[in-house]
Amino acid sequence: MAVHLPPEALTEWLEAATEELGLDATEVDIATVLDVAKHVAHEVARPAAPLSTFLLGVALGSAKGDLSALSKQLVSRAHQWADEHPDKDA
Repeated sequence: MAVHLPPEALTEWLEAATEELGLDATEVDIATVLDVAKHVAHEVARPAAPLSTFLLGVALGSAKGDLSALSKQLVSRAHQWADEHPDKDA
């Protein structure tokens, strides 16, 4: 059974996960990624949050931009989505 981690424990999980995947934990801004997930979950749908953060990672890995610009772009699109789909509850 999974135990819910307090925010400060996310750093430990990040270090373990990035080590497992052979990535650099210092390249991940937890707050920015969680902010994108929060906006997408509230403006689009909860299941869209992990999908969107995955796509954010793909875009970063494909050198489509930097984390700040790409995250702002996704958050903006989530707000636009909510405006375009007012009858949908996120």
